[in-house]
Amino acid sequence: MKITAVRIHNLASIVDAEIDFTQAPLKDAGLFAITGDTGAGKSTFLDAICLALYTKTARLKGDKGNLIDFNGDSIKLNDARNLLRRGKWEGFAEVDFVGQDKHLYRARYSIQRTHKKVTGKLKVAEHTLVTLPDETLIADKSQTLKQIESKIGLSFEQFSRAVLLAQHEFAAFLKATGDERAQLLECLTGTDKFSLIGKRIFERNKELKDKFDLLQASLSSYTLLSEDELAIKHTTLNELKQQIEDTKKTLISTEQNLNWYKQASALELALEEATKSQQHATNELTKIAQQSEQAKQAQSALEIKDNRKRHEYLTAQNNTLNKQISDLKNINHATLIEKQAEALKTKQSELKTAQEQKHSAEPIIAKARELDSQLAIHAQSITSLTQQSDKEQQQLSELQIQFKHSQTVLDEATKLNTLHQQWLTEHTQLKPLANDWNYYQHSFNTYLSANEQIKATASQSKQLLEEQTKHATQLADQTKKVELQEQQLAHQQKDLNQLSEQLRQFNIEQCDSKLKNIEYLNDQRLRYQQFNQEIKHSSQQQATVAAKLVNSEQTQTTLQQSLASCEQALKHSEYALNQARLRASENVEHLRTQLIPNEPCVVCGAKEHPYASSQSPQLINLIADFEASYNQAKQLHDSAQTKLHQHQTQHAVLVTEHAQHSQAIQSAQAKQLEIKTTMQGTRTELNDLTAQQLDETHAQLSNQKSHYFESQKQQSALQEKVNQQTNALKAEQQTQQQLHNLNSELTNKLSQLDTKHAELTSQISDLTTTLNAQFEHSNFWQQLQSGALNLNDLSQQVEQYQHTYAQLEQSQKQIDTANQQIQQLTPLITKSESALKTLKDDLDNAQQLQNTTQSERLALFNNEQISVNDYQTKINAQLEQCQAQLTNSQQTYDNAVKKRDEHAIELKNAELRLAEQSTELKTLEERYNDWFSDFKAQYSEATHEQITILLTLSSEQIKAHLTQFEQLTAALTDANAALKQQQSAHTDHQNTNKPSQNHAELSEQLTALNTKQTEQQNSLLTINTAIEQHNQNAKALEGKQTELATLKKRVEQWHLLNKVLGDATGKTMRNLAQTQTLKILLHYANSHLKTLNKRYELTAIAQSLDIAIIDRDMADEQRSVNTLSGGESFLVSLALALGLASLSSNKVQINSLFIDEGFGTLDSETLSVAMDALDSLQAQGRKVGVISHVSEMSERVATQVHVSKQSGGYSTIEVL
Repeated sequence: MKITAVRIHNLASIVDAEIDFTQAPLKDAGLFAITGDTGAGKSTFLDAICLALYTKTARLKGDKGNLIDFNGDSIKLNDARNLLRRGKWEGFAEVDFVGQDKHLYRARYSIQRTHKKVTGKLKVAEHTLVTLPDETLIADKSQTLKQIESKIGLSFEQFSRAVLLAQHEFAAFLKATGDERAQLLECLTGTDKFSLIGKRIFERNKELKDKFDLLQASLSSYTLLSEDELAIKHTTLNELKQQIEDTKKTLISTEQNLNWYKQASALELALEEATKSQQHATNELTKIAQQSEQAKQAQSALEIKDNRKRHEYLTAQNNTLNKQISDLKNINHATLIEKQAEALKTKQSELKTAQEQKHSAEPIIAKARELDSQLAIHAQSITSLTQQSDKEQQQLSELQIQFKHSQTVLDEATKLNTLHQQWLTEHTQLKPLANDWNYYQHSFNTYLSANEQIKATASQSKQLLEEQTKHATQLADQTKKVELQEQQLAHQQKDLNQLSEQLRQFNIEQCDSKLKNIEYLNDQRLRYQQFNQEIKHSSQQQATVAAKLVNSEQTQTTLQQSLASCEQALKHSEYALNQARLRASENVEHLRTQLIPNEPCVVCGAKEHPYASSQSPQLINLIADFEASYNQAKQLHDSAQTKLHQHQTQHAVLVTEHAQHSQAIQSAQAKQLEIKTTMQGTRTELNDLTAQQLDETHAQLSNQKSHYFESQKQQSALQEKVNQQTNALKAEQQTQQQLHNLNSELTNKLSQLDTKHAELTSQISDLTTTLNAQFEHSNFWQQLQSGALNLNDLSQQVEQYQHTYAQLEQSQKQIDTANQQIQQLTPLITKSESALKTLKDDLDNAQQLQNTTQSERLALFNNEQISVNDYQTKINAQLEQCQAQLTNSQQTYDNAVKKRDEHAIELKNAELRLAEQSTELKTLEERYNDWFSDFKAQYSEATHEQITILLTLSSEQIKAHLTQFEQLTAALTDANAALKQQQSAHTDHQNTNKPSQNHAELSEQLTALNTKQTEQQNSLLTINTAIEQHNQNAKALEGKQTELATLKKRVEQWHLLNKVLGDATGKTMRNLAQTQTLKILLHYANSHLKTLNKRYELTAIAQSLDIAIIDRDMADEQRSVNTLSGGESFLVSLALALGLASLSSNKVQINSLFIDEGFGTLDSETLSVAMDALDSLQAQGRKVGVISHVSEMSERVATQVHVSKQSGGYSTIEVL
């Protein structure tokens, strides 16, 4: 991870800044310093990096306060939006960086106020991540942080400890807890697999243990038969098979005898049905006798039907022609022609008037065109003068504004110049300081620092003496405290031993076994009750199916009878069809060809021969009707047969359901018997208890088990207390040893303070002599010595003097510039005013001339505002309209004359058609009268009205009536034949062998045999089920026991592994692995620490992630890191940070490191050593940024990012 650029806009004191590490001089510098005065905004640079990457900063992350109203916004004090610069509505922090995948990214954190106003409410901050250079958006909102963490490889906490060491948190990693160190080391080294392994060990152990318990509990559900029981069941099974075979033979014989009665009943029903069919056919034939007679008359009347239709058509045509002739004779064409002639003369007069108007308008149009040309010239002149006038007016206004502005600048600059000169005169004594302030500031700072150090040295000496006395008292108290804690530890160890003995005496496995037995017993009782419910439900279902079977047998008998009836009808239809086809055979056709009209037939004697023609349609239709009757009978037969087959299938389904319910009852009874047998085989004292007693026993055992686990928790808690007490005792003993060491250390420090006091006294004397030579009579020097004035105030006064002097020079430049501009603008304004007046006069003259010409043009058209082209178009339109109207009038006159001639021809044609059709109508009436005389001779009662009614019947209706008569005649013949056949079949069946038993006796016998067969089959199923269940249980039990033995070994292995390495979070395995990583890290850190400070060495406390310090100057004494002083903590933390950077190169490559403060606690020699260590990082390709006020550091680092405070509360950033 490497930062390549940082951009800041309106954050804290920085308005706009960009620091690009890819450009010189930062590109070539591995070490750079971030310098500036206190409060200038150096740390804001690090805040911007944190904001852009993680949306929070190291300085604000610890504040977790509630919402408050702050500057009009209801936000927390630790909200990063507080960094938005006051008086600004937007701000952002932007960081370009190289991720772990070597790709370039840009992270941006922006803040805005609503409505883009300073007074608006703060919006929710926006956080985005894009790729470079194409700026493709990767993530925004909540997803951005996750993406950045994955690209960098560090969370915010890890980033602040490995990359960014902020103020007050320089020793964060050094003083972190063991878990925090483990998490950071795991991320940096990519060893998160150890945490996953620890969690997987825990999960796998739990899975196997649950599986083992479940498998062990399932063994009790398998029961086996004894050898004697198994032999008895095999013998019984063979006997039942033989009994079932005998019952089946008897059952078949009984069913055959019952079928005789069923067939007799079916034949009786068929005989009754045939009698009804014969009577029905006779009745139907009687009903249509009159209708068939009318159809025969209608067939004879068909030959006159065309005559009557033609007669009706011609009558309607004659009525229409009479009306047409009357209408034509009533039209007066002479009057219409005369009226159109008068209209034609009027239009010719209007056309002549329009032509005269056009000729008189030509001189007016010419004059109007001349005036339009003059008006166009005037308008162009006015437009040009107006534009020139506006332009000149604009130039004059601009010159006046510039003159006014220059005058204002001159007045303000003169006023400021006077104030600055007055202030500089009052502070003349600051002038030598302002000329060389850096030198004098360093001298004053050294003088004041030495005075402070003398005071501090005296205070420290006094404090050390007091501490030495205090530590002696603490050492005595600490000795007593150690003895008291040893006594408390012995008492707690005794209580722990007693509780462990109580837990050892309680048998938790026996308690678990009893609980499982109670749960198993309750489960078996519940199953037994469930089987009772199943038996009851199956019995009810079996009774319902039995009732359905009785109904099904009755329906099947009915369907069989219907099928027999359909078969008889099919035979009759087939016979009738064959007879019809026989009549149409070749021999019969030959005889028909010899028939003579109105001569008797040699076969039947009839004089009418309807089938005489070889192509008689009546014969063909009759055969078709018989075929249709046969097909219909066959469809009815097939349908009855299909219904019977479907019903037989449904009947078989009901039989199967009845057997299934019987089997279900037997199965439930067998399972109940199995439960009873199992309960008797594993009988204990628990079997004699009621359900309530079992629940009470279960509750009692559960309470004992809960008490056991509670005691275990107490044991763990007490063990924890013993461990804590032991650790506390060790800590107190360590404190006791530390107090001994402190006494020796205080003696050495007192000696060092005396030496340092003498050196400081000499340094102050030399500085006082030098400064008195220049500022002995200056007020500020006397105030500095007395403490009435501090160096920061003096620095501000000097800066103000420098700033005021610069402003004096700037105001003088403004005065000179303003005077020069006023002198240049005065003649230009006068010239512009004169030119503007001339242009306005010319414009007034041009507008007056335009108005005169416009009035003259309006007078030409009677003050009508109209263009010449529109006027000319209007005249031409009137002329064209008159011409069009004349043409239309002429056309109307010609059409009237033409229509008169056409009507005369149409009248003559209509009179001729009327005469022809009247003649034809008379002929048709004569032919009808002749036919009616012949028809009446055949049917004496016939009338003209009846003929009209007969002619309304269509050929299809006549044919249908005749066909129906023939079909009913044939049906009567068939019904008579069917009745005779059924009577014969019934007589034949009665003469066959009749069973000796009646139908009721046979039915009872069949029911008894079915019941017996069902019982035998149920017994057979029960015995088969018991034998099969025994075989399955024996095989399954063998496999389960083998599986249980194998699983037990695996459970023991994983239990041991989980006890050593596993836990739910993977913490145990992670910490164990990171203990080794910490040792490697301390190896890297110690290599850097040797360069920084040879006195100390870092070491890891055995079997933990805690860090201690070995003091080489105190006989390799091991100390806590909390005992280090500020400067020592800084050096050790710096060594750890450098070690982390070296260690992280394996997984997370860190090429940027920022250090905020901390160097001020080092003396000059140690500071030099620290700088050498930072310089060495450049060889590794890392960039290190250091923020500090230490002047020696600033002098040694050539490349600097300088933050300068400016007036107005803002700062600027410059790369030096």
